[in-house]
Amino acid sequence: MEQTPAIERVPSTDDIYRVDGGMFGRSGQLAVYVLDTPAPAVIDTGTADSTPGAVLDALDELGIGREAVAHLIPTHVHLDHAGGTGELARACPNATVHCHERGIDFLTDPEKLDRLKRGVEEAIGQPEPYGVPELVSTDRAHALSDGDEIDLGDRTLETIDAPGHAPHQACFFDDSTGTMFTADAGGLFFDDRLYPTTQPPSFDLEDAVGTVQRLQTFDPEVNCYPHFGVATDAMARLRAYEQMLPEWVDAVAEAVETADSVEAATDALRPEWGSMGHESDVRGVLGYLERSRS
Repeated sequence: MEQTPAIERVPSTDDIYRVDGGMFGRSGQLAVYVLDTPAPAVIDTGTADSTPGAVLDALDELGIGREAVAHLIPTHVHLDHAGGTGELARACPNATVHCHERGIDFLTDPEKLDRLKRGVEEAIGQPEPYGVPELVSTDRAHALSDGDEIDLGDRTLETIDAPGHAPHQACFFDDSTGTMFTADAGGLFFDDRLYPTTQPPSFDLEDAVGTVQRLQTFDPEVNCYPHFGVATDAMARLRAYEQMLPEWVDAVAEAVETADSVEAATDALRPEWGSMGHESDVRGVLGYLERSRS
């Protein structure tokens, strides 16, 4: 994996910074983005166990007061993207938490948050893999719909409904800089290479391809990936991911058909396709294929 500073300015921008949020005790796995705008924003809040501290350190280094932070914006409620929201909301008392309308209740409702947490534990196979997330107060939470804009003071972020990886996912576009915050809709980006991310339980190929096609209509110049890099050839990367998704699904289907077990198929796919979360990505495709046959 690439070695990067803890805080790095996004190319072609003056005020957008990638912060290494850390995950599973490793750097270079998970990024959040701090926008040092008149109404400062944090896009994605990472894991509960490591990311809030990294974000707060970054705010201090950038000279952004915690009371000045206006927006906390998890792209979706998978806990590697949203687990730190409650703690950051507590530390940034004036920030509004914005999240997709299909996901916001999982941050504010204790029963739904607990169900989400249990589902993650089952998928990862260990207790509290991303730490213990805190609830967000309902009076701090704002549900986002497609086309909604978030006011940064000198420009806006446009919300883009982005199903496929998850039904509660949104991407965000800053037209003034041509910067697209891809969430997991654009894949994983490590060492200048794309990888699929097709996590269970909700991966849907047709929705995922449709989302990537829609992102291209915005003609972005820069893609900011949460896992983990920044691509300055944004359109080429989106076109490549549009092509990759059906190829990956076909590869999984073929590997499982010819292998003795799912585990053997997963291992056979690893040299060409494997990256962070490879086993879960295979399970996500298998779940999609099973639903498609029913």
